[in-house]
Amino acid sequence: MADITVGSRIICDGNYGTVRYLGEVPPTKGQWFGVEWDDPSRGKHDGAHEGTRYFHTRHPTGGSFVRAKKVDPDRQTCYDALKDKYGLAADGDTGVNEDDLYVIGRSAKKVMVEMVGAEKVSKQQSHDKLREVDLRDHKIVSAGPDGIIQTTAPNITELNLSKNLLPSWEEVARITSQLQGLEMLHVSENMLELPEDPASLSSALQTVTIVFYNRVQLQTEQLLRCSAMWPALRELHICFNNITVLDRLGAQFPALTLLNLEGNQLQDWEEVLKLGDMKSLETLIVNDTGLTRIAFTDTLVGEKTGLFPSLKSISISRNKLENWEDINELDKLQCLEELECRSNPVLSLDTDKVAVRLMLIARIGGLRVCNRSQVTVKERETAELDYIRKYGLVWLKAGGDSEPEKNKPSLRFQQTHPRFAEIIAKYGAPSKHDLEPVTTALKKTLLSVKIVCPSKGDKVYNKKLPGSMTVQKLKILVQRLLKVNISDQKLSYTSGKEDQEENQEIELDNDMRDLTFYSIENGDIILVQEEAS
Repeated sequence: MADITVGSRIICDGNYGTVRYLGEVPPTKGQWFGVEWDDPSRGKHDGAHEGTRYFHTRHPTGGSFVRAKKVDPDRQTCYDALKDKYGLAADGDTGVNEDDLYVIGRSAKKVMVEMVGAEKVSKQQSHDKLREVDLRDHKIVSAGPDGIIQTTAPNITELNLSKNLLPSWEEVARITSQLQGLEMLHVSENMLELPEDPASLSSALQTVTIVFYNRVQLQTEQLLRCSAMWPALRELHICFNNITVLDRLGAQFPALTLLNLEGNQLQDWEEVLKLGDMKSLETLIVNDTGLTRIAFTDTLVGEKTGLFPSLKSISISRNKLENWEDINELDKLQCLEELECRSNPVLSLDTDKVAVRLMLIARIGGLRVCNRSQVTVKERETAELDYIRKYGLVWLKAGGDSEPEKNKPSLRFQQTHPRFAEIIAKYGAPSKHDLEPVTTALKKTLLSVKIVCPSKGDKVYNKKLPGSMTVQKLKILVQRLLKVNISDQKLSYTSGKEDQEENQEIELDNDMRDLTFYSIENGDIILVQEEAS
């Protein structure tokens, strides 16, 4: 393995590592590779053995010595990988094995077989057509001969080099410098050495606008140095690294429109606020970053923050958010339209997934997409009316009133429900009758009804529903039973009595009203109609 030197990347029994030492380790004879493993649990020491230091590792158990015979011998150039996977060949290279051009004739002599158009087809494949190239996990160690990739596949726009054996950014640059139209670059799971002067590689990466650099044990200072290599960068994915602080990130990457920090254990929400001056940032992903709170302390209740002026989308799933007040804070963002929020403790306060979604929609007024699903006009109306009903009594007790001159809810209520005033201004303040609890007798009354949806077939659902159930809750039930979205439902009911001369259909037109308001009785039929949203 003459091509392996200090700094080379290797695989041994499926484990990836970097050669940090090459030579003898007395008292044994023969050559050893001193390896720093990507997974430190694979190692035994930090590069010192029996009192002698041979190399250094970042982790105290990140290193060990292995013999050459243990190292996976399969290694190839980027050009070889391209040729093998996509059948491409450079000009002058047909990509055909010379031995395949002959057969053994009757006289035991080789006879050449004419392969019509072989060279022509190979050349046609090698030019113009290939745009997206996936060479993940192909044991690539280098670019190959100078200029050969440009000759082979000059129009690549997306290149995936993740999980290979490339040793440095210089070697990556030898590849990308040949691709004048490259826009997206994947180099995740490559422990690439940074050059002394990262800016020296900027010309080789000047067209790249999107970089995936995940799972490389990247720290903040290293990331800041990388910025000089990526002059045209607009989207950066640096997931599952060792980034805990975000100092100067906004200043180094001012043109970013998307930043994905998923899986980095940030110290606090204060770190996220350090990105607030990024005027071009439209999408921020901070899933699984250990966040315990969200707060824009520069802004009062009901006002918009001056931070993140262009942010349209934020993802905060798999964090440790426990309070709805944290979700309220997101409504302070000027342009927020899309939210992904799953697997946070606050969402477990209600086991009803539909109710949780409606709560998210009600608390953030500008949402158009929630957890990757469009928010319709009807769904927003449903969410906000349900919010009034759920917290109306709390509002009254806190000093709220349907008469404007008497409406003086407490500061605590305003902080806990900052959109309540906006919502009742939109739909009208609820009357005391709307919010009065139903009598105990009615609460305990169960109505036996039939639910039918003609567009779903002839099936009849027999249900016993409490008289106190609101139309909104009924719609949630219907969505579960019939898989008809709340926003697409139109509900009405008719009498189930056979002796009824005129069976009038009555629309359930107010989501806040309960079933007793509409005088629904045992045996009545609830009709579900699907409407286009």
